[in-house]
Amino acid sequence: MPTIKISLYQKDLHKKLSKDQITKVASQKANFFLLPEGFPHFFQATSPEKAALHEKEYQDHLLEISESYSGVIMGGTHYRTNEEGKLVSSSPILQSLVLVDFYDKKIVPKSEVGVSAGETESIFIMGGLRFGILVGEDIQSDKIWDEFKSEDIEVVFHLSSEETGRSYEEDLEFYSAKSRETKTHIIRVCGISETKPGRSLYASPSGVNWKVGKTEEYLEVFKTLSVTVRGNFFL
Repeated sequence: MPTIKISLYQKDLHKKLSKDQITKVASQKANFFLLPEGFPHFFQATSPEKAALHEKEYQDHLLEISESYSGVIMGGTHYRTNEEGKLVSSSPILQSLVLVDFYDKKIVPKSEVGVSAGETESIFIMGGLRFGILVGEDIQSDKIWDEFKSEDIEVVFHLSSEETGRSYEEDLEFYSAKSRETKTHIIRVCGISETKPGRSLYASPSGVNWKVGKTEEYLEVFKTLSVTVRGNFFL
């Protein structure tokens, strides 16, 4: 069975990757590199509408990473105005210095004032893999999970920084149960700030294979995982 290398960075939402950090990411030669929901958010804008004015600067930093790392980048999220003129929370998907596509967040909390629910596809084929993407609260969407099931998706990337209200232990149980129920590999990457803990993890149908320790909830953590799948990997 094929094995996929997936790097993730539990990252401070307000700090760019340094040149040394980018070099570290590139050295892993992983197939995928994941960044959390809300990264990059360097300007700390006071509203989604104002944050959208910095769309190019956010994307430029991701392209800077792509100059050194040739794999697929799931580039966190930023606000942008889509082709229909709606303000959405988008995850840019890049590879080899090309911004290939966007995944737009489907479940938008009331706190994201003025942001519309996304209508993009939730399943993508890149880097030889058919995979699913979820941003923040999207993990609660039965509709998306039903789609993943009907399309036999094995690997789901969850770009996370939502407020769940769950404890550390409850988070582990939630993802373990969700992975077991859906028969998927869920790779969750979290963003951190002074008040926001990160609980990045990798859950498979057999349980939680890797997790950020309880003492690391407010630390930046870089990790490369090896995920073995039955199929859907074409390299």
